[in-house]
Formats: sequence, structure tokens, C-alpha cells
Amino acid sequence: MTFLHVVLYGIKQMNGERSAASIYHLLKGKRSSQTLQDASIYQLSFLFGIYRRLERQIYDEHIKQMIQDDFLREIEELRYVLTEKGEKELQDFKFPIHLHGLKYGEAGDVFWKRLSLLIQTVSYLQYRVPFLPIQTEHEVTAWTKQFVLKQACSRDEFRHKLHTECELLLKNLTAEEATVIVYRLSGFNRVGYTHLQIAQMLNKDPFAVHLLFLGAIHGMVQILMKEESDYPILAQLLPRTRHVLSLSTQKTYELWKQGKTMEQIANIRSLKLNTIEDHIVEIATYSPDFPIDSFLSQETIANIQKALQQTDSRTLRILKQYLPHVSYFHIRLVMAYLGGKYES
Repeated sequence: MTFLHVVLYGIKQMNGERSAASIYHLLKGKRSSQTLQDASIYQLSFLFGIYRRLERQIYDEHIKQMIQDDFLREIEELRYVLTEKGEKELQDFKFPIHLHGLKYGEAGDVFWKRLSLLIQTVSYLQYRVPFLPIQTEHEVTAWTKQFVLKQACSRDEFRHKLHTECELLLKNLTAEEATVIVYRLSGFNRVGYTHLQIAQMLNKDPFAVHLLFLGAIHGMVQILMKEESDYPILAQLLPRTRHVLSLSTQKTYELWKQGKTMEQIANIRSLKLNTIEDHIVEIATYSPDFPIDSFLSQETIANIQKALQQTDSRTLRILKQYLPHVSYFHIRLVMAYLGGKYES
């Protein structure tokens, strides 16, 4: 499980219908309507934002190396498909079962920062000695300090309860995932290991450890969301608000729910109509109950579905040739709705 496998999987899913840059934006977690739509249409939402520090130059170098190593072949400018060797490389590749960047990425980031600092704080409070916090963001340190101070029970009792909940939560993970989480934690006279150090200890690829860590965090968040009552302390570490839609799209959605038309929303927000169309498509992607038949007839929806089945393509240019009298917006809207509906 390496970075090579992640990129190969993304390119395989897109099947030459998007440029290699689409995978880059996906891994970086770019919250544009296009990236969010692609994530849903090609069932890649779970990879959204899993490598936010990825640099474009490094990514492009990886693509060049994959071509040289005969894992990829170019079918159009900057569009690739897997070679036979690339397909074979992916045969036994599996992602961590809980990994889902779009659903749990942002919540997981907040949860981990709070959890790691809380455990370090509780550990040092036991010995009543000062320490340098492992997390330095003011929002995280202030939240953790307030959280510890508001506990009604004694410090010893709180530490015991926290330990019990963490132990129970970790039992829901694989042995490897639990190991990575524990190795990352810091406490009294103990500094958590980096992904590189853990990779050396476990004889694994560093990126594989990175994915195991994210998968573990996403799994913990998922469990806490579903079984909140079983984890009265840890469940409070989750952020209160979680949004899938981009901020600008959320504003458009609020206006639409007030009965505004796309043209009115564009005027109110001083945006182009094309931008509002992007927002509507994004909403349809991640809101299963969104009534797309408010924008086009059932007959047109059926025609677009038929075109998608017969062409077996998600390329707008190809679909437009099949549906010359249907707008790009309507084609994208149906694609987004179906992509969001069927993505697991």
C-alpha cells in the first residue's frame, strides 16, 4: 500500500475521462464543485483530502515515473489509463476499511488534535509537572484546557474513565490501526512517534502508515457518531458542526431553500449563473433527497440516464454529442445526483 497504488486506483476509476490533475486536487482536498463532483461520480470520495500536504511538483514527478515504469499510458494530453502492468499492480491492493476523507476527514483532524492533547495533558497532570503541548493551535489548546477544567469528577477518576473509553474504542480497529494510534500518542516522558519512525518499526511504507492512521481516525469518528452514548467523554471531542458542501455552496443552498431562483441567487450574490449551476450540481451530489426534477423534466432525466448507460462514459463532450438538445448543466446535474446516490 503506497502512494503509487493510491494514484493508480484514482486513475483507474476515472478511466481517462479526467486529467491526472483531478486526482491531485482530490488528494489535496480542494473544495471546488468540480473536485467534489468528480469524487462522487467516480466513487473516490473516500480519498478526498487524504494528502493535503502534497506538492504539485512532487505529484507530477510521480506521474512521470509511473509512465516510465509502464504503469500508465497517455491516451490524450494529460489523460491516462492503466497499462496491463498497472492493472496487475492493483490486483491485491486494499484500502483501510474505515478510510473516508470526505465524510470524516475534517472531523477526524479536529478529533485527533483534541484527543492527542487531552491524553498528554491528563498524563502530565498526574505528575503535576509542566510540559510543552504536542498541539500548539490556540483553538485546540484553549478547548482542551476548558474541557479538562469543567470535569466534575476527580482527576484520577477522569483519567480512568478516559482510559477505559479509549481502550474500548481501539478494540473496534484492526491490530495494525490500533498500534499506529498508540505509537502516535504522547504522554509523561514519552513523545509520540512520527509516521516515518513507525514505518521503520513496522517495516512498512511511510505512506501506508499514513493511510492506516487516517483509516483508524476515521473509524474512531464513525463509531463515536453512531455510538455516542457509549463514549460520554470521547464523543465530546468531535466538532459540533460538520459540512460536506463548500462554504459558498452552503450560502447558495440556503437561498434556494428560501425559494429563490438560480438567476435571483446569482444577482443577490453577485456571481455568474455558471457558478450557481456549479453549486446546484454540488448540492445534488451530496443531498440524496434534493429534487433535481425542479430543474428538468422526468423525461430528460430518463434520456440522460439512458445515454450514460449506452455510452458508458462520464465525459461531458461525449454525452453532449449523444444529447445535443440537453444543456451541459442538466447532464451534469443528473450525473451528480446518480453519482451521489450510488456511491457507497
